[in-house]
Amino acid sequence: MEAVTYQVRNSEYHLTPAELAQLVNRARTERDRLMVEVLAYTGMRRAELRSLRKGDIDLERERVIVRRGKGNKQRVVFVPRHVAEKLAAHAARYPSEYVFEGRGGRPMSLRNINYIVTRVGREAGVCTPNPRYVGVGPHLIRHSFARNWKRSGGSIESLQKILGHASVKTTLDCYGTEDQREVEANYRQRHSALVAAVDCPV
Repeated sequence: MEAVTYQVRNSEYHLTPAELAQLVNRARTERDRLMVEVLAYTGMRRAELRSLRKGDIDLERERVIVRRGKGNKQRVVFVPRHVAEKLAAHAARYPSEYVFEGRGGRPMSLRNINYIVTRVGREAGVCTPNPRYVGVGPHLIRHSFARNWKRSGGSIESLQKILGHASVKTTLDCYGTEDQREVEANYRQRHSALVAAVDCPV
């Protein structure tokens, strides 16, 4: 009999809220901590994080404008008050127009963002659940935002807008189904009922 295998998508692998908190709490610098917090609270792409400018922070309304999303589309993402305040304070400390600046006042490189997030994961003792990769990366945090949003009861339509997907179908394809952990948890909660249902006297 041919073995049946389930192909797990990259979008099904994610970190729990507790693991994300561990990343934030163990980051070695205020900048690194803030980068992880922004990624974890917004689901932002790494290229969008690197392009953030001081003028994109709306402290009063507790939101950030993503001006150069995928396909050069603009959108609004929301952040908790404490993250908005830290973003504004961090940006005010440096002369660069970019919130997370790299060399010469330019935006931080994508490679450096990857390095920082991976280092934070390693030092926090948080491993990626995805066997295809080594170390935590920005896109894993994006997947984690989406999966934790869905698990908390957030709507797919709102998630589409927050993530900047062009179509809700993309969001549904990536995150509309349950992941393996959810399937197993559902099974474990119900297996006794299944046994009771079939184990009836003849």
